[in-house]
Amino acid sequence: MQDARWLQLIERVRADTPRLLSDFLAELSTHEEYVGGEVAPEDIERTARNAFALFAARLAGEAGADAPSEFAEALGRRRARQGVRVERFMEAVRINFRVLWRALERAAQPDLSDALLAHGEQVLDVVERYATEVQRAFLGESESMARQHRTANERARARLFSGQADADELVTIGELLRLQPTAEYELLATRRDTARLARVAVESGGQHFDDGDAVVLLRPRLGPVDWVDADPLITGGYISRVPGLAAVGRAAALAVDLAERADRADRAALSAHDDTGGGTHDGAAGVWRLRDGFASIAREASLERFAGFTHELTGDFDAATAAERERFAVTLRTFIRTGSMQRTAEELFFHRNTVLKRLRAFEDLTGLDVTVPRDAAIALVILDL
Repeated sequence: MQDARWLQLIERVRADTPRLLSDFLAELSTHEEYVGGEVAPEDIERTARNAFALFAARLAGEAGADAPSEFAEALGRRRARQGVRVERFMEAVRINFRVLWRALERAAQPDLSDALLAHGEQVLDVVERYATEVQRAFLGESESMARQHRTANERARARLFSGQADADELVTIGELLRLQPTAEYELLATRRDTARLARVAVESGGQHFDDGDAVVLLRPRLGPVDWVDADPLITGGYISRVPGLAAVGRAAALAVDLAERADRADRAALSAHDDTGGGTHDGAAGVWRLRDGFASIAREASLERFAGFTHELTGDFDAATAAERERFAVTLRTFIRTGSMQRTAEELFFHRNTVLKRLRAFEDLTGLDVTVPRDAAIALVILDL
């Protein structure tokens, strides 16, 4: 059984995540050759957020957290492909530990210092294990790359999709990869059916790149019909119009982010479907465009700014039980998407009056009437629907 005071300390650290990220990025920024060099800032911030989430889950002893981390493995491989030197990479890992330890010390004050002292060795074990995982993956990928003697085209793809190439280099990359620097492209990030889609991209005059998190596929727009609309089997994150090679790096980072959010939403929707016994799985399977991911992206940005004052927006929603919040989420997610009580009832196999009662109960709890566009926007962005 976990130590309740230790779990309380971990929750304090989780609440301090914005400061952890800020401290980590500030310390890493002193390594100029790393930030803005081989690795894009967006990649660094996303990686740091995921690393701290993994630390917290393992320190709290959450189910499944002790298994080998796919994130750590993918990170080690990606940094090797991005050309980061191993000593620079491991220094970033050491910064992770220093920032985490300072956060634990802050969170332990003034009443949980004994809990931190009792679990200090556990903290060291968790960080050392993470370092071992990412270093092993990094070195393994580096050895594989050395054996394969990466070609000029592979290097060009890595530079293109990382977004780190300057204007002159983009001209060279375009020549090597037979891509027009100012043409309009469409871009997809996916983890499924990648071999087939890579062939489609190349046959269409495009390129593909495995960044460790997903396979990113780029191809010139072939007409008014979006690639994902013409191929119903496609899943992942999709950007329909990329204005030239200079925008590919940013589009790739955004598409990978959307693909990750789509996967999380799909798993959450499937779990909710199983728990509630609903008639259909109203999840995120398929393609996520920027409109689909907008609410969750905006939520992350908003919560940091509104920290301590979200009750001004959502009333007593946090007072509801987890089961109640999930029931609200299932109904609200469908209603906000469809805009219709009747369609919501049909999709969830509820009576229309059940939908109406849940919306009224939600309004009583939060003060938000989701039939009003402003209130629906607040619910969609601030609450985890």
